[in-house]
Order: sequence, then structure tokens, then C-alpha cells
Amino acid sequence: MVDAINPTIGELPNSPFGLSYHSMVNDLPEYAEIGERLRAIRVGFSEMSQKAWAQKNGFSVTQYNNWEKGTRRIPIDAAERLSDTYGLTLDAIYRGRLDGLSEKARNVF
Repeated sequence: MVDAINPTIGELPNSPFGLSYHSMVNDLPEYAEIGERLRAIRVGFSEMSQKAWAQKNGFSVTQYNNWEKGTRRIPIDAAERLSDTYGLTLDAIYRGRLDGLSEKARNVF
């Protein structure tokens, strides 16, 4: 029990409840901002559901849902597919930078 209450250098104490630092400080999923941008892209370029959008773009429905929820990060190859298809940049998807986008793509965000 002593180990559970003694912090290690530079970290929070071990939690007996399995809580991580991330979950204690921030309830948002790790990739929430990327997920928000993916949702904006889907809604901005279509009126499709997540399922229809995922299928149209060749993604697994569950996989795409995890990306849009922000629980998983979209892999580079999938982001490149969206970039090529919709005139986006990887910077727009991953970082939210809008330089170099067409006016139509900028309006999505």
C-alpha cells in the first residue's frame, strides 16, 4: 500500500483506481481536436452519416468512428486519402492549419 501513495519523481502517485494522469486532468479523448476536424470535413463536404462517409472513403465504420470521436488518431495513409480526395492538407487535418487550402475547403472548418 505504501507504493500506491508515494509518488515517483516527476509523476503522479500510482492510483489504486487505475486512473491515468490524462484522464484525471482532461476528460477529452487524446485526439479530440483531430476528431472535431474530421467531423467538420465530413459535414462540410457531405450530408452523409459516419457510416456512409466511412464506406464511401474506404474506411472501416468502427475505425472511422474512433477517429472522429478522437479515441484513435487517423493514420497518415487515411489522412492522405482525404487530402487527395477533398483538396485538404495534412496540416489542416492534424494541426488545424488552413494555409494553402481552397476557399471551399477553408469554409469547412
